[in-house]
Amino acid sequence: MTTPLRAVLVDDERLARKRLRELIATHPGILVIGEADSVETAAALVEELQPEVVFLDVEMPPGNGFDLLPLLPASPRMPEIVFVTAYEAFAVSAFAVSALDYLLKPIHPERLALTIRKLQTAKEARRALGVGGTEPWTLQTRVPLSDGKKQSMVEVREIAAIQALGAYSRISLCLQPPVLVLKSISEWERRLPADFFVRIDRSLIMQPQLLRTTEKISRDETLVTLDGVPARFSIGRAAASRLRRHLQERP
Repeated sequence: MTTPLRAVLVDDERLARKRLRELIATHPGILVIGEADSVETAAALVEELQPEVVFLDVEMPPGNGFDLLPLLPASPRMPEIVFVTAYEAFAVSAFAVSALDYLLKPIHPERLALTIRKLQTAKEARRALGVGGTEPWTLQTRVPLSDGKKQSMVEVREIAAIQALGAYSRISLCLQPPVLVLKSISEWERRLPADFFVRIDRSLIMQPQLLRTTEKISRDETLVTLDGVPARFSIGRAAASRLRRHLQERP
C-alpha cells in the first residue's frame, strides 16, 4: 500500500484549518500531521515534521504565506506548496514561485481532489526518478519540472542553463519557455553530469556544447548565446575565462 502523503496546514484562522482538515480526511492518500497559525511556527513545524506538502494560506497579517518560502528547508526535503487564498489574483504569484497548485476559498471538494491527484503524481515521479538522491544524472535522465500550472518531464540534455535566484533556480530549456523552481543551484550542480555542464560562476551553470556565440561587450562583460535559448547570458571576466578553459579542455 502506498504511504499517505504527509501534510501540514498553515492558516491563521482556526476554523479555516478545521474545514480543510475535514476535507482532506475524506482522502485516504493524504494525512494531516500538523498545523500552524503563523509563518514562524510553520517554519519550525516543517523543520521538525518534514512534511511532503504544505497547504499555505496567503494572507496571514502582519505578513503573508510567501514569507515562509525562504525559511523552508532546501530540496530534497523541500515540501510541495499548495497556496490557499480567497483571492484569485494571488494565483499568478503562486505560479511564479513554482507552487504545485493553489486553492480558492471556500474550497470545493472536487477541486481539492484534483490537487491531491497532482500531489500524488508528483510524488510518484520523484520516487521513480530517485529525485533527492545523490547519484549523478545522465543526459537521458528525465526530471520533473513544475511551472506552477503543470508539471512536465524533461531530459537533462534539454537543460541549456541554470541561473541562481536566491533559493530559486531559473531553468533555461532548449526551444521551451524557462521554468522557475525552488531548488538551489548547488543542488543542480551535484546532480548534473560534470562532463556536460560547467558552473562558470556562483550564479550560472551552462551546457557549453550548446554554445553558439560569445560577444565581448567590455573588459568585464561578455554576452553568451546558447542554441535553442533566445535570451543572452551576461558573464564577467573570470566566468568568461573559465568558459574558455573548459572549451579548450574538451576532447
